[in-house]
Amino acid sequence: MKRNYLDWRILITVLCCVVLLIGAIDQKTKDVLKVRHILRTIAEAPPRSDTQELSADVTENELNAYIAYRLAQDKEPVCDSLTVNLLDNNHVRGKIRFDAQRLNLETLLSESLIFDFKGVFLSRDGAARIDLVSLQLNGQTVNPQVLDFVIHTAALVYHTESSGIGDWYELPKGIKRIMVKKANAVLYY
Repeated sequence: MKRNYLDWRILITVLCCVVLLIGAIDQKTKDVLKVRHILRTIAEAPPRSDTQELSADVTENELNAYIAYRLAQDKEPVCDSLTVNLLDNNHVRGKIRFDAQRLNLETLLSESLIFDFKGVFLSRDGAARIDLVSLQLNGQTVNPQVLDFVIHTAALVYHTESSGIGDWYELPKGIKRIMVKKANAVLYY
């Protein structure tokens, strides 16, 4: 009889610990896990015979948490940080930060390279790009070629391939297109 009593106490203790651990996961971690799950589900989705698209929603907070997570996973990230604001009608606004010293650009540009951008997000056939409407470097309006130059320089430093701002980039596997709404992105697959 005493043995059963101890087993229940242990079980209750373990359950309480599990509940505490689940509750201890912060919101950013939950957001990252959600986006990873969505991307994995889309990538593993079997081909469909009908023409109807499926969709999944990702909030602005979830997207920014995922971007931060991906940048943290890179051993040598090209940029230090990237945040986006999702606006209506496929418009986006954001901020991307580079370390000029790491790119040997501090004497040419400045120590901190903070680009603020606004643009229209375009996607089709599994690829996407942003048509810039405005671009500022540390508060000063600049041409998109300045950002292209910084990205190209980063590619040289990290021995990766570089392409321009206006190029089309492949979306994660399985995603056909993305529609941007205020604080929300809809992934169609």
